[in-house]
Amino acid sequence: MLTNSITVRLEDMSQERFLSPLLALFVEGVAAVLSTPKEDVFVFDVQNDTGVRANILNVTFSALLPGGARDRFFPSEDLQEQIYLNRSLLAAVSTQRVLPFDDNVCLREPCENYMKCVSVLRFDSSAPFVSSAAVLFRPIQPVHGLRCRCPPGFTGDYCETEIDLCYSSPCGPGGRCRSREGGYSCQCLDGFTGRRPGRGFPWGRGRPRGHVPGRGGLPLGLGGRPPRGWASAPLGSGLAQ
Repeated sequence: MLTNSITVRLEDMSQERFLSPLLALFVEGVAAVLSTPKEDVFVFDVQNDTGVRANILNVTFSALLPGGARDRFFPSEDLQEQIYLNRSLLAAVSTQRVLPFDDNVCLREPCENYMKCVSVLRFDSSAPFVSSAAVLFRPIQPVHGLRCRCPPGFTGDYCETEIDLCYSSPCGPGGRCRSREGGYSCQCLDGFTGRRPGRGFPWGRGRPRGHVPGRGGLPLGLGGRPPRGWASAPLGSGLAQ
């Protein structure tokens, strides 16, 4: 539930005003936007935005998918899109104005060395109670952060170390492994073919036709049988066609 949540920003709003009586109207508005029952909308944080001068309240919530799906919540991306596209409906029902969402922390491209920026959401359950004339509310506050992940094939604190993906010989005895950025490729040796050369191929695929390891003179077809037109004969006695 927590990881599928989003935070909306309400203009000219405080914690006390929101909890009595606007909380019920907000839940009703979200339910109308998502076409889901009011009982399936869960508000678990109301927090004054301290980073701006205006009176802005951050409200964090999640919602179950409609249709009676148990423990299946709207993904946060879908939830944010639905709320953003239907802000006018939410404002009309809840009598509150929803501001545009904050920019994603990764839009500033804070990661170096081609590292991938990933938004991280943690939660603090030690926040104090929030109260109004009619409601006593215990919030679970989200803490937004970011993490920089190395691209495939690199590791280290700054992704400065390239990983040798050919170290474990992934191509097998019949192939030559060649490292490339973000992965590797297998080059088959002469007489071998397949995705993993030299592993589990029948005659005629893993080895050239007519070749018998350790023996000579008897060309074999698929399955180890002599080709049509050849007579079986002991090795060394010659074959007549």
